[in-house]
Amino acid sequence: MKVLLLNPTSSGVFGLLSFTMPPLGILYVAAAAEKAGHDVTVIDLAADEREFSPTGFDVVGIHSDTSRSGLALALARRAKAAGAKVVMGGPHPCFAAGEVLGSGAVDFIIKGEGETAFVRLLDAMASGGGFGEIPGLYWLSEGEVVQGPPAVHMRDVDSIPFPARHLIDLGRYASARMGNRTVMPVHTSRGCPGACRFCSSTSFDGARWRSRSAESVLEEITFLHDRYGARAIAFMDDNFTLNPRRIEDIAEGVLRRGLDIHWWFFTRADTVVRHPDTFALLAKAGAKSVFMGVESAAERTLENYNKGIGPQTAREAREILGERGYEVLASYILGAPGETPSDLRATIRFACDLDTDTAQFTILTPYPGTPLYDDVRDRIFDRDWSHYDSVHSVFRLDHIGKREIQLMLVKAYAAFYLRSRKSVHGFYRFLGNRGFGLNALSGLVKSRAASRA
Repeated sequence: MKVLLLNPTSSGVFGLLSFTMPPLGILYVAAAAEKAGHDVTVIDLAADEREFSPTGFDVVGIHSDTSRSGLALALARRAKAAGAKVVMGGPHPCFAAGEVLGSGAVDFIIKGEGETAFVRLLDAMASGGGFGEIPGLYWLSEGEVVQGPPAVHMRDVDSIPFPARHLIDLGRYASARMGNRTVMPVHTSRGCPGACRFCSSTSFDGARWRSRSAESVLEEITFLHDRYGARAIAFMDDNFTLNPRRIEDIAEGVLRRGLDIHWWFFTRADTVVRHPDTFALLAKAGAKSVFMGVESAAERTLENYNKGIGPQTAREAREILGERGYEVLASYILGAPGETPSDLRATIRFACDLDTDTAQFTILTPYPGTPLYDDVRDRIFDRDWSHYDSVHSVFRLDHIGKREIQLMLVKAYAAFYLRSRKSVHGFYRFLGNRGFGLNALSGLVKSRAASRA
């Protein structure tokens, strides 16, 4: 069958900062569909703004997260009008199946990993067979949402073909950089055993962590190094460092193969504190930058998030990483239920005191599929999904108003990045690496001045 896979244009914090990388999710699905013999085209509208037509395709698959669900439905309507069957996947549709299918623009939704289910769906369409035995599939029957068997999470993730990067123009992602090196994203595991209340990863990908072997990861890194000239890798896993022995094997393999690769990855502060020698080895193998979720300076807020890490652990991790030469990006979330303005100011002061190289501040957002969404469902006053981008306030807080929390977000960035010459320089470097430029800093300064007026 002739298949078109679409990724909507970017939104939210990463879109704002031009932090756009190849869409691995649909590229994995594309690889599986190609392997099964289908004719596949991929268009990533986050990086490729050229006009296209869905005419002539049998099936159009569309990825959708919450903030881009309106954009995804607009694409679905175009595809439907062109006569294609429309399939949607991603973290939003499976948690809002009634709304998405009820739009009349989407024929099927696939929950969770799409490689197997999408190929089975294509085969069923081609043969005219039934859909009832396809795991993770949703569709409408007589106006009611029908669900097939529960989604199956692949155990042998080493067997999954590498993403079909040959189907996109990788030159369009040059704005995502680590220093002077363009970054290539890689996934090495699936599933999340954590249960952070603001995250849907466990519900979407399963609670069981399923990792690729070190050898499989090294094969992909080597392929990217040799085939595409990749010199920087962003490991996009939520739990890349969950098994220190595995990442030590990856680091040793990089050294053994003589690969000139810089690394960027997510980690937890408690993992850093428990395994400082592991992070020394990673640095030796080219690890340069880490993203670490700190979230808050308030213990009760961290308990509410079910984070399992306290502020002191973040301090210790920051010291260990600094001693080993890492650039550290810390993330903070503002506006938890029960937080006061004093709590937010304390988190901002903590971020400045922790003095990481860069910081990301967001407003707590109740995404469908998260425990948080169920907790605050009755407090939600804004159901425009395009505002679910971590920079808008969408639910009522006990002690902080909508305008105040959004102003506090601006103050957080201003306080962190304008606190010293060093931090201003770091901000220029942070933005420059993403092709963002001088206007952003100017706008931030103006916002700070306005907030003082």
